[in-house]
Amino acid sequence: MRTYISGQITELGVEEAKAKFDKAEKALTVQGYIPINPIKVNTPIEGKTWKEYMLDDIKLLFDCEAIFLLNNWQASKGARIEYLIAKEIGMTILMEAEQ
Repeated sequence: MRTYISGQITELGVEEAKAKFDKAEKALTVQGYIPINPIKVNTPIEGKTWKEYMLDDIKLLFDCEAIFLLNNWQASKGARIEYLIAKEIGMTILMEAEQ
């Protein structure tokens, strides 16, 4: 099942967010999912706006059957938007276990 990873990026900074998304990607792979890591697909481009990243990420989301929400997702405007889309179109919603 193609599974989109969602969580804070902008608020954390690219390096910290990348570490969290990479960890989730590895865990999902071990569990048999096909993780879609937006940080790897939409690499940082100078001058690219938040809206442009979100449009690209939403396109990725629509190509998936599930969304995996990192623990910090509720603190991210983008992740909240991705969650609402996933919920409204009937995607499977997976949540990272609280640590």
